[in-house]
Amino acid sequence: MTDPILKLQILARSEMALLKLQAQRNASRTGLLVVALVFMLLTLAMLNFAGYQALAETQSSALAALLVAVIDGVIALIIVLISRSAGPNQDQEKMVRDIRDLAYNELSADFDEVKAKVTQVTDDVGRIRSGFSAVTGGSSGMLNNLGPLLGLLIGAIKKGRGK
Repeated sequence: MTDPILKLQILARSEMALLKLQAQRNASRTGLLVVALVFMLLTLAMLNFAGYQALAETQSSALAALLVAVIDGVIALIIVLISRSAGPNQDQEKMVRDIRDLAYNELSADFDEVKAKVTQVTDDVGRIRSGFSAVTGGSSGMLNNLGPLLGLLIGAIKKGRGK
């Protein structure tokens, strides 16, 4: 993987996939927990009704209400247990996280490489600038010393051509 844009796209897509998986899991769990809550409310209502019937009569209608309440309670517990494992599994999420981490590490390495190259170019420009300053700078610079020599050389060439 050498294309940073591709890596950024992979990173963004893996983040989006993680968010979608988490949202799906949370939606499934929430829906099933709402159903379980309804059954728990029915259980409470039937337990109240069963207690009332048990006190009001000796056995027949109270026992029926109690059985209905127990069945509602068992159904609610089963739904709560199912809701814990609803939605996408943990392996899918781990795989997407691994892809995201790989893309992040690759991008980080690319950015470190670019940073090192920029630092090298900056250092090279600094050395060129200091070398150029040494050639052109100050009264003791090399260019000032070469000026009179160049003048003599040009004069000698002109005399040689004139003869």
